[in-house]
Amino acid sequence: MRALLSISPVLVVLGVMLFSNLSTSMAALLGLLSGVAISLMFFETSLEVVLRSCLAGFVAAFPVSLIVPASLFQLSIMERSGAMNEAVGLMKESLSDRPASRTVALVIGVGTILASVGAVPVTVLTPILVAFGYDSRISIALSALGYDSLCTYSILGVPLVVFCDMVGLDLIDGAKYFLPYVPIVSCLITLAVLFTAHGKKFAFKYFHLSLLVGVLSYLGAVVAIYIKTPVLTGLVVGALIVLVLSFSRNRKSVGGESSKSFKDFLHAFFPWIVLIFFISFSNLFEPIRELVYDKLSFPVYFFGASLKPVHMRMLWQAYTWIFVSSLISISFYKLNGKEVLMTLRKTFKRSWQPFWSASFFFMTAYVMLYSGFVKNSNGFQLLNEEMNMINALTQHSARLFKGFFPFLTPFIGVFGGFITGTQTSATAMFTVYTLKTSHALNLSPFMMAAAVSFGSGLASAISPSKLQNAAASIDRVGEEKRVMRMMIPVILVLTALTSIVSYLFRNTLLP
Repeated sequence: MRALLSISPVLVVLGVMLFSNLSTSMAALLGLLSGVAISLMFFETSLEVVLRSCLAGFVAAFPVSLIVPASLFQLSIMERSGAMNEAVGLMKESLSDRPASRTVALVIGVGTILASVGAVPVTVLTPILVAFGYDSRISIALSALGYDSLCTYSILGVPLVVFCDMVGLDLIDGAKYFLPYVPIVSCLITLAVLFTAHGKKFAFKYFHLSLLVGVLSYLGAVVAIYIKTPVLTGLVVGALIVLVLSFSRNRKSVGGESSKSFKDFLHAFFPWIVLIFFISFSNLFEPIRELVYDKLSFPVYFFGASLKPVHMRMLWQAYTWIFVSSLISISFYKLNGKEVLMTLRKTFKRSWQPFWSASFFFMTAYVMLYSGFVKNSNGFQLLNEEMNMINALTQHSARLFKGFFPFLTPFIGVFGGFITGTQTSATAMFTVYTLKTSHALNLSPFMMAAAVSFGSGLASAISPSKLQNAAASIDRVGEEKRVMRMMIPVILVLTALTSIVSYLFRNTLLP
């Protein structure tokens, strides 16, 4: 009974999204309200804890909720200046003219690079895909699906960093536990991209491209581990995919000379060049990273010193540097006051619903995470684990599935990724539970936790907040609900196949 109550907020969101005409933001709000009501009535949670949970979730959502207006602001500037049209033209000229290679290079390669440096593929790629001739629904789906196999390495490996912090591994050892999943999931994602873009026959006709991406992803991940910078995996793999597939051009096309100059390239991609510089500088130079990530983490203690604070890390977060690069771009593109005002209005119109959707989803996750906590002389503590919604759901699942737990782990990740909208938050939510359950069942705890993390990355393609962000970037808010219906079967199949990998490596302990 408690397990069913625990999952009710997610079922509410799914039901509203699939069977009603209400918006995604309204679905998120109803999911939050149901989570609050269940936490208060059935899990003995006080109103104070619920309110603190909501505030913590609202602030913890900033890396997702604020990145929406930030990326849409940057996109609007590029549209206003004409840079986006130039960028699309340069991509059409540079990428392969073969449909399969172009689709994979753009969606998988470019999408992975964008995610790796902190840009948002769902808001950047969607209008580019529309410009390439894909309809709005396919463009939204592809932009959310393409980088999922390497979502772990987004924003220079933030999900990997969180995973390693929680399980007590260094980055190199943590990356090794992710490595077995990389080639298989990358191959499956590429196959799903081709299927979504062009249909089943086309996908199987070019299955060799899926295998190629799997191999390139594995090689890139191995190289990144070898040079002891696993956080660069996404950049390395994305660049490899784009470079290799860009060679597959028709000879007639290759023979033509480009009329584009470096000045054209700089004008088209200036905001992204500045963004890559700032994010790389703040992450790759250890003293700078230590300053902005650790020393200036700006912790906020919503539950006092007894529980972990929410670290805002405003000088490290991607949204800060997206805003900064956008402001610099306004000067570079010489936009006047009227153009900037129109850009701000367009950004607000596009972003307010996605902002609140992401906030509501995070608040729901935090209400569930801290349900059952009580305030005593030692601060806030969970005295009865059965009174926590997350524990009730996951413990029941472990008892029910037992030996099949390895098959369940990627689905737990999908569940977490769906309600939080990010792999990082889902990893934080379920890693401790996965470690404890794996120890109890004599399974490899790190490999099972990695499976949960990969599953939460797959959830990007059905995450309501991410799909709404993509729809907002092309002024098609509401379209995300139809995309979700289309993508749920695809993600369930991918998750089931990932479960097989999880089962095969269930007892693997790396040296």
